[in-house]
Amino acid sequence: MNRQGAEMQADAAALDIGTIRHSTLVDSSGQRYVDFRRDLTPRWSAVWASLLAGHAGLALCATAIVLLGRAAPGPVATTGLCVLGGAVFGLCLHYLTTFLHEGAHYNLAPGRRASDMLTNAFVGIFVGMDVKAYRKVHFDHHRFLGTTRDPERSYFAPLDLRFLLEGLTGVRLFRVLKGYRRLIRSKSGTGEAGGFTSLDKVLPVAAAVNASVVGCALLAGAVPLAVAWTIGQLVFLPLINTVRQVLEHRSEFADDATDYTRVPHGPVNRLFGDGVVATVIGSAGFNRHLLHHWDPSVSFTRLREVERFLMRTEIAPLLRQRQTTYYRAWRQLDRV
Repeated sequence: MNRQGAEMQADAAALDIGTIRHSTLVDSSGQRYVDFRRDLTPRWSAVWASLLAGHAGLALCATAIVLLGRAAPGPVATTGLCVLGGAVFGLCLHYLTTFLHEGAHYNLAPGRRASDMLTNAFVGIFVGMDVKAYRKVHFDHHRFLGTTRDPERSYFAPLDLRFLLEGLTGVRLFRVLKGYRRLIRSKSGTGEAGGFTSLDKVLPVAAAVNASVVGCALLAGAVPLAVAWTIGQLVFLPLINTVRQVLEHRSEFADDATDYTRVPHGPVNRLFGDGVVATVIGSAGFNRHLLHHWDPSVSFTRLREVERFLMRTEIAPLLRQRQTTYYRAWRQLDRV
């Protein structure tokens, strides 16, 4: 990276508000953020309406594939249905996966134990990840964002053709799962009883759930449904998830040739706002990811209020500089 590029990346990293203390912020009316924040309890009805919308999306997609599969005129149409259905399944599953992240911050139900149990029951069984295991890794993402120690490091790689091909062929999924498993086991020490971590306990349940979906579809003669579900899980879900992370955290000034496992990338976050795309891709608060990293325990149902408050403070210009859309971020980072 040349000197000018390094300076530009340093400037971009400086736009991260992570160093600004909550206690120092006062809005234009004189209200302190620490006082305003006391009333930001999760809106539980909104949490569950949003979460169950993901399950409804899966059900609607499955129904549509079955009906269209019966009317498909030939193998070409059936193949197209499988791929398109897989993409929609992947999008719905990704939507649900963002609530695993919300559960990692204990924001799915009052009480930490209840939140963990519900997160695993409504999200973990689809993606094979126990929320307790995920939390051990994800909290390090907050601590080490932009450093070589960040365990969630998809944004280390440029958004180029190789990145997309690795996502589509499952290579990136394998790497991510292998890395997560290694990190979770290292944090669990010798593991729990019998040498198993909580991740090992959820995986068989998730495998059974996914196998049941595919098996029941095949027994019912709904082959396109079985194929689409498999494609959605193994191809589109990890691809959408890793691309989203790049759009959230990769600097627009990042050097494609730099190995960020060795050289710190620097912390970068963005605000994607509202709208249909931002709400679906950035569900459960990812559309305001900058604010989540600044105050991680705030429920996604209250982040819009946090943004409005901060826009009445001295850091409003800083937030405006990080406002974008997923499309604009893609255009900035696209190397295909």
